[in-house]
Amino acid sequence: MPRSNIVFGPVRSRRFGRSLGVDLSPNKKQCNFDCVYCELQKAKPVDMMNDVIPKEMVIEAIRDAVMSIDSDEIDVLTFSANGEPTLYPYLYEVISAVKGFLPPHIKTLILSNGSKFHEQQKALLLFDIVKFSIDGAREQDYKKTDRPSKNLHLENIFEGIREFASKYQGELVAEVLLVAGFNDNEENLAKIASFLREIQVSRIDIGSIDRPSAYQVKSVSHERLESFARIFEGLHVNIPTRSTNPQTPKESKESSQSSTAKPLKPKTYTADELYKLIATRPIALNEATFLLSQESLQSLQSLIECGKIIIQKSVGIEFYVASKAHIKPKST
Repeated sequence: MPRSNIVFGPVRSRRFGRSLGVDLSPNKKQCNFDCVYCELQKAKPVDMMNDVIPKEMVIEAIRDAVMSIDSDEIDVLTFSANGEPTLYPYLYEVISAVKGFLPPHIKTLILSNGSKFHEQQKALLLFDIVKFSIDGAREQDYKKTDRPSKNLHLENIFEGIREFASKYQGELVAEVLLVAGFNDNEENLAKIASFLREIQVSRIDIGSIDRPSAYQVKSVSHERLESFARIFEGLHVNIPTRSTNPQTPKESKESSQSSTAKPLKPKTYTADELYKLIATRPIALNEATFLLSQESLQSLQSLIECGKIIIQKSVGIEFYVASKAHIKPKST
């Protein structure tokens, strides 16, 4: 097999910078989910890979790619798959070897559906960034959206993520991908938010469909995504959009989906309203330019100058957040 089938890029990721991708299942889709929004073809969920690339081939493909590319052009080495990368049986051996020769400024990242965190905990603890999907926190929403293997159970998945998060020292990112009529209800999102607060994720990416999917499904508008973001009060929520960082089709292997179904109209807030908004839901810098009117952007600058709003980085993305020195404790 050509090593170029295993390693691809670098490509530009909206959320993690310049990414060199590693596909642990380059020949076909091998996943224990069959998500309705998946860009790949429909496929029955599997519990293990039956087409396994030798670990030596994967390690050498990564080594060759890193040595042939100016390392200053790479921010992250991203492990993904045509399917689920944690189904790869030699994940620990590969990440252990790679950490031995990867330049120190390149972070390791894995994009997972979160289903095998217990079984692959030893390997996952070695990654600098772990991003997992959480589309449903209620059994009916999870099954309807992710179409998992019958051998997977939501509470076991959550327990595996909880155990991993309690030990993990890196940056943990959650992605919530909403599909109209499947998991875009407030009851589901409230339970997701509660779980993510429990495990203290570094950042949450909320998006919807913007590419052709395996099933006939519809995206959720930006307006609805923005309204849902309030449910995640106090957490760093990012709503990726192509208008802030255009991509090329080559990036689809690494970058998961976000919705640009309907352009947002910038809104005007008073300085007080804007401060309360950001205190409730931090806003990414790249969101502010299309969420806020010019008048509001001027108010934002004033809030920064007086120290009420500060800029804080979370897993490579900068957010406007309310300064803790200015936040008044809630009355009981």
